Amino acid sequence: MAAGSTRALAVRGATWATLGIGLQRAVQTLSVLVLARLLVPEDFGLVAIAVLVLNLVNRVKTLGLHTSLVQYQGDIGAAADACFVINGALTVATILVLVALSPVASTVFDPRAGALVAVMSLRLVPQTLAAVPATLAVRALDFRKQALIQAAEGLVGAAIAIPLAFAGWGPWALVVGFLVGSCAGAALWWVRPVWRPRWRYDRQIGEQLIQSGIRIWSAANLAMFVDSANRLFVGGLLGVVRLGYYEIVGRVVHTPIQTLQGIHDRVAISAFCREQDDPARVGRWFLRLSGLMVILTSSIAGSLAVFPDLLIPTLFGPGWEAAIEPARALAPFALLAPLLSTAPVFIAARRTGLLLKLTTVRSVLTIGALFAAAHVSLTAVCMVESLAALLFAPINLAVAARITSIGVRQVLSTFAVPAAGLAAFLATGAALRTLDPGAFASPGVGGLAGLLVPSAAALGLTVLAMRPRLVGELRSIVSESFGTR
Repeated sequence: MAAGSTRALAVRGATWATLGIGLQRAVQTLSVLVLARLLVPEDFGLVAIAVLVLNLVNRVKTLGLHTSLVQYQGDIGAAADACFVINGALTVATILVLVALSPVASTVFDPRAGALVAVMSLRLVPQTLAAVPATLAVRALDFRKQALIQAAEGLVGAAIAIPLAFAGWGPWALVVGFLVGSCAGAALWWVRPVWRPRWRYDRQIGEQLIQSGIRIWSAANLAMFVDSANRLFVGGLLGVVRLGYYEIVGRVVHTPIQTLQGIHDRVAISAFCREQDDPARVGRWFLRLSGLMVILTSSIAGSLAVFPDLLIPTLFGPGWEAAIEPARALAPFALLAPLLSTAPVFIAARRTGLLLKLTTVRSVLTIGALFAAAHVSLTAVCMVESLAALLFAPINLAVAARITSIGVRQVLSTFAVPAAGLAAFLATGAALRTLDPGAFASPGVGGLAGLLVPSAAALGLTVLAMRPRLVGELRSIVSESFGTR
């Protein structure tokens, strides 16, 4: 397929992915703002344990099959059938193991955690039913249906969780919301599906998918273990209350970044693989995408660095002040997080072995440091996340640039723009607080907006001054997204 066609499909796919994930995250964030006033930190911490266990197990059991399906070049129908059969068998076995071992969670974390883990394991069923149709949509760079389903899933989950929390269900309100939302999303994937399973299993194709997937799966799981180890250590060593505070911090830091990264990875893996015979083009696309993402994360990092004392109480209400300093410590992580995941480049360049080596080194060092920090405080855990980002983001960028022939001057030119924008954001926010500290002494929407809006405007004007073509690029993206070009 011509590069222009791939670019157009990728832009339209990214637009729909942005709309879908953005709306889903917005609904989830708004529901959390309400639920934070109905539930206590302990409730969030308990559910975080169940979600953590479920996400770990779900990632382990997939064996990288779905990313391998995106790469597959043969009979895609037979490959989808094989993937569906393998994943279904693994899901049944996984649920049985989770239910049997759920009492361990009660022993390690909290007496109520085991029951939550056992019930939450049922979420694997709708996730499995939706996995292959969703992967085929990603392969085709067709994100329209996925966007609508994600939005519906978020709305259904919120519509269930909030009334149950108001009725006094505690952590079970969140659990039931997750389950019902996932079931609704899975059901919608089977409305006018583009593929129907034929209940066949081609052993040769299955082995190809597993062999290819395991290399990708190993690297992805190591990266995911790094992201999950913090919650595991915080919950096990600092307690479920501190884990609840960490979950609220995650809503401010990790959720928007994971949203951006999810959009990037879903589109980039498929688009880069289509152009895998032209590493230079993949490198140029990677650099432009990464630069845009760091511009976006600059505003998050600036907000955390300058005024988390207004951000946290305003968003979540009184009683969450203990999350302020951990949020501040995560500012460098928020800025550099997009550069911690360069997997699409390695996959397209067929360098999954190198990806695995780099991820292994990062995992060993970071997990060890997180374990030590969890013996100190929640803020120390967040500082380790930021220090790891400061260390490994430049390494990832350098290796990705090398295998795609990106020059040092191109890299410096690209990231000088968000660096200058962040500096303008920080300077404006600090100046406003210094000039009139009384105006921002008490948390509130007005005080927060009085800092955010001018600071974000300073960032935006600085970026446009250094990269005036950005407006034209964005206009071109909008035109291609809606098919007007």
